[in-house]
Amino acid sequence: MNLLDRLFLLAAAFVAIYMILGLISRQRQIETTHVSNIYHIVAFSVLLISEFLLVIFGWGILGLMGTGLGNKLLAIVASVIPFAWATGLVAKVYPQHEKLYLSAMFLGLILISISRFMELPVFARIIYPVFHSTAGMTVISLPFLAVKRGMASRVFLWVAAGGALISLGGISLAFLASGKQLLIFSRPIMLSVLAPLLFVTSFAYMWGLSHGED
Repeated sequence: MNLLDRLFLLAAAFVAIYMILGLISRQRQIETTHVSNIYHIVAFSVLLISEFLLVIFGWGILGLMGTGLGNKLLAIVASVIPFAWATGLVAKVYPQHEKLYLSAMFLGLILISISRFMELPVFARIIYPVFHSTAGMTVISLPFLAVKRGMASRVFLWVAAGGALISLGGISLAFLASGKQLLIFSRPIMLSVLAPLLFVTSFAYMWGLSHGED
């Protein structure tokens, strides 16, 4: 990992800290308290911890090759962030479906964990795309519905952009962790774009969530 990568990761970490503090403040105020804040706090907290660990230990902790613990944990961490973001949006736009969607995402995490720790590569290649694409489509589509319903301004569409990027990155990392490659996203390519991707994703999601909700 070079210096520029570390700078991108530190910038992304500061964005995550800003968002976490903002969400905590929002949750403490009666007029803005909402369970969706909790889901987004979880997502940004996992993102923050991941970014700090990458800055300290470098790309080696990703375990993109081999079957070590880092390889197994990568698949789970790469899933928690988009899953939590998606559930937070469902809780905001379709609160009546929150528990059902949360159950589906939790099931996805369990199945992904089983596929990695029990080393079931074929099962993993089925599970990853199903749940990551579900979370990705949720994060991409719900901001448009929120804007259409007048629940948010057009700035909220930045959330969709951030969601698209994190979903693409997450599923690409998941494929690499299982020993496969998604489209052109080989290990060298992913490592060359991952730090900027995390920063742009964090900033886009933060901007949309902070300035787009009415």
